[in-house]
Amino acid sequence: MRGIVLLLGGRVFEGIFEDPSRFNKVIESIKEVHRRRMSLAIVTGGSEIARKYIEAVRNAGGSKYMQDYAGILVTRLHALLTISALGDLAYPKVVESYEEVALAASTNKIPVSGGIHPGYSTDAVAAIIAERLNYDTLVKMTGVDGIYDEDPRRNPGARRIEELSYDLLEKLIMEKSYDPGRYELLDITSIKILRRSSIKTIILSADEPMALIDLLEGKRAGSLVR
Repeated sequence: MRGIVLLLGGRVFEGIFEDPSRFNKVIESIKEVHRRRMSLAIVTGGSEIARKYIEAVRNAGGSKYMQDYAGILVTRLHALLTISALGDLAYPKVVESYEEVALAASTNKIPVSGGIHPGYSTDAVAAIIAERLNYDTLVKMTGVDGIYDEDPRRNPGARRIEELSYDLLEKLIMEKSYDPGRYELLDITSIKILRRSSIKTIILSADEPMALIDLLEGKRAGSLVR
């Protein structure tokens, strides 16, 4: 691997006020990746908190732009939290542009970003950052341990797909109309970016963060898209 963009989905931050153990385990896995001298950038997603703020802004009469911006602000709070947990390993400021990500990476610190532009998901942000840094791998930690042919939270008989193409993933998303609040995959914009630059994506469970280390050791984990 030339480098990894690690996308921390909302699952990483769920329930963090009551029980931060999942978040803490994710941080430990990131520190281990750093110890192994792998180039790394991090993008933090939203969570139920982001969805509540988006709904509140919508109910208050805010535009789609303002709703998106509310979600971005929550992702940046998650980025600030992640920077705090990583300490000196991280670039000390939440990065807010793609050029700032590149500048931060040049300091040998881990850049941490939330959302950047309204209208673009953190999936798309992570894909663009991978392009900008010329990293070849995006790893998304989410609420499930891979990509399934059906939503595994609704269908216990859903089958995990260990490896698939971006074309097949796009077809699955378009056909199944997955609810992104329940079963996080990747959005269409990010798929187009990742496909055009031949960046592979691996979907892992946020509940099993040490699977990230398995990847570095050449073991199979989660679902691979390329």
